[in-house]
Order: sequence, then structure tokens, then C-alpha cells
Amino acid sequence: MQRAALILTLVLFALPAAAQAQAPPLRAKLSACQSGPAATDRTATFVGSMPAIAGTKRMWMRFDLFARIAPATEFAAVKAPKLGVWQKSAPGRVSSGFVFTQRVQGLPAPAAFRAQVRFRWYGKGGKLLRSATRTSSICKQPDQRPDLRAGTLDAARGPLLDQATYDLEVRNDGHSAATGFDVVLTVGGAEQPPQHVAGIAPAATTTVTFVGPRCAPGSTLRFELDAEDAVEESSEADDVVERACPFS
Repeated sequence: MQRAALILTLVLFALPAAAQAQAPPLRAKLSACQSGPAATDRTATFVGSMPAIAGTKRMWMRFDLFARIAPATEFAAVKAPKLGVWQKSAPGRVSSGFVFTQRVQGLPAPAAFRAQVRFRWYGKGGKLLRSATRTSSICKQPDQRPDLRAGTLDAARGPLLDQATYDLEVRNDGHSAATGFDVVLTVGGAEQPPQHVAGIAPAATTTVTFVGPRCAPGSTLRFELDAEDAVEESSEADDVVERACPFS
């Protein structure tokens, strides 16, 4: 968690509610959640709002950020500059409410973030009139690494009598491009020469073609994506797949 705290930056700005026709609601809101391959692309914007109550002279608001960063399964507080600081409405200017926005930048991924906002109302002489706490919804930052998946398999007899041509669809379901990698086909226990894929963009698909022995009816074909572990993926559990021989 400390590693995440070091890369967070914050953008803060207050919006007095004096111009609003109605008092703002008491809430902590996730107003924007953006993700991307670079840390600078990943931001979460939280808005806290509180209405004035009878006797209010000043309103305070404090944002605390909580993160669930893999492999953790629970949310924990994140420390960063200007977080955990009480933001205060202007003294002597009581409006219909107080609205404050904090945008957190440089979020790590994969992770999930939410803000806990605490509110305080102060009256004459600094007397605490009321306090409350609200929690925002969650900003999810998905794993940005590529994720190779095997798609449909097409096969045809030939070019030689005992051969077949196998066309395997390979796609990248991840959020960043996959660099070059090899795909290996095993037919009847015999590993075929690897086929190289130069790379796949995110959400893109390519077809890998093998010419090898014709599989026996009822047997299985084994495909291994990224056989040399050249690509760091978000999940590698599905890189080895077996498909039924398409010939009868």
C-alpha cells in the first residue's frame, strides 16, 4: 500500500453552494473514473457535498482514500499529500451548503478505490453542531496488461493426403498491446514447429495457421499461446487450450 501512496497526486477545488437554488445533498459521490495504460491516464474524481443547517457558521469536510490493490482483498487507507485534511468553507460566509471536489491521479492498476468523506457543522463560538460520514461508490482500475485468448478453430484437409491446415483465431482481450510471441500446436503427441505472431493490439484478433499431421477422429489438438512466456499477461491460466479434432 505504501508503494501506491507514493505515486498519487491530487487536484483539489472547492465549489461554494451559494448560487444554487436548493441546498446540496449530503453525500460522497464518485463523479468520474478514468483508466488507461499509463498511470497518468488513471484518475478518480470524488465530490463531497453538504447542506447548511440551522445555526451553521462554518462547514468542514475531509476526504480519506481507501484502496484495494491486488493481491489484497480488503480496502485499506491510502496516504497521500493533501488527503486526510479538513477542508473548510470560507469564514463568515454562510451559504446554502458546501461542495468540494478531489481528483486523485496516478492510480495503480489493477485496483479499486473509494472515498470516505467526513462532514462537520460548526456554529457560533466554534461549537460542533453535527457530524456525519458518507462513502462513495467504487472506481475500478482494471489490469492494463494484455490477455491472450484462443478463439475459433477452422481446419481443412491437405495440402498432402495425410496433412491438415489448422487456422486458430487468437485475440487480445487485454487493455494494452501484446508484443511478439510464439504459438505451438501439438497433434497426436507430436509438437509442431512454432508459429510466430508479431503482436496484437488490444481488442484485436489475428489468425495463426499451421500445416501439420491430420488429427485422428476423437483425438484432441493442443495449442499453447505464448509458449516462451514472452508476454506478461493479466492472466495466463488460459494460454493452453485443447480442441476436439474436427475430422470424423
